[in-house]
Amino acid sequence: MRKIIVAGILMSTLVAAGPLFAQTNTDDIAALNQRIARLEKQVEEMSHVLEPLKAQQAVDARRNAFHERFNKRTADDRGKYTPEQLREAEQLYQVANQKWGSPEASSSLQTMIKKYPDINRTGCAVLYVAQMSQGDERTKNLQDCIEKYNDCMYGDGVQVGVYARFLLAHDLRLKGDTKKADELADEIKTKSADAINHNGTLLVDDLKAESK
Repeated sequence: MRKIIVAGILMSTLVAAGPLFAQTNTDDIAALNQRIARLEKQVEEMSHVLEPLKAQQAVDARRNAFHERFNKRTADDRGKYTPEQLREAEQLYQVANQKWGSPEASSSLQTMIKKYPDINRTGCAVLYVAQMSQGDERTKNLQDCIEKYNDCMYGDGVQVGVYARFLLAHDLRLKGDTKKADELADEIKTKSADAINHNGTLLVDDLKAESK
């Protein structure tokens, strides 16, 4: 009889406590969901910080890799010209940077190209001249970059020949010659997929954006 009474008391207690336990579990789950929501928000906020950082690291890595090629080309030039000559070539080149688009810039680059036709900077100078030109003259200068200065490099990692192909493809597409434009674009994609623009981003990404 005593066992039956005790069992009855325990049963009554559990039944009475049931709603309390259920409420406790519900509160715990709600708190857990709130914590998960806060963590998800923190992760999202961190991703906004980390993604640009990762993108910049990728840009820096590409530029560093190409800068090695620039250094090699520059070293080759030192074997062909004196330090004084190379300084003069650089001074002529920098006029274009400082006075972009001016007659003085164009004249200075033309002087450099004639006096130092076979150094790395000359390829960059010809590409500058092309970008300041229009019509057939622009096309000819871009073709010269491809045929004569293909492996010249800017210090920021831009390859003269590849970038000239990119610009020429853009020009041809504007003229409606999509066949030749596509051929140049395909050449960049297959042979120079790692080539970059002056911002350090991939030219193949720029090509994708243009094709949309």
